[in-house]
Amino acid sequence: MSHITQRTRYLWPTAAAILVAAACTVERADVRTPSGEPPEADTTQIRRLVDEIARAYETGDLGSLDTIYHESATVFEGDKADTGWPSYRDGHLVPELELLSDRRLRFEGIRVRLTGSTAWATCRYALTAVRDGEDVTARGLGTMVFRRFAGRWRLVHAHTSTGGGNEDGNGG
Repeated sequence: MSHITQRTRYLWPTAAAILVAAACTVERADVRTPSGEPPEADTTQIRRLVDEIARAYETGDLGSLDTIYHESATVFEGDKADTGWPSYRDGHLVPELELLSDRRLRFEGIRVRLTGSTAWATCRYALTAVRDGEDVTARGLGTMVFRRFAGRWRLVHAHTSTGGGNEDGNGG
């Protein structure tokens, strides 16, 4: 056996062990999110925030929404676009809350996806309320994008559209 062949024979087990160790390390890294928690923990946090948005809307709790929406959030509703949480809150949401009573907002078919410090939730929504004694109903699809800032998930973009949607929360 030549000197090179003998050295190669001893290097293969070492190289294989290093590759297996690296693969295990990568696999462990892939199942952790930037928070250091399993993805399920961040998914649960996003679902809780989506539920909190519905609860805060129903009760008119702007203080809770202030802690969820990032100050630079963009909000697209139908053909309207607001840039910045204060603009949306004061120019759209507050007047809407003043006009509507008996508000009920439900998010259904919620799907959460994560990549790095970004998460997005897609869903169907159903809103019922009373305006000037008349029942109001709106249904449609929604997308909410969250980013992790200083260890906290904040909503940075929301987009809702009225209309259909199939059972799994996707259009078409």
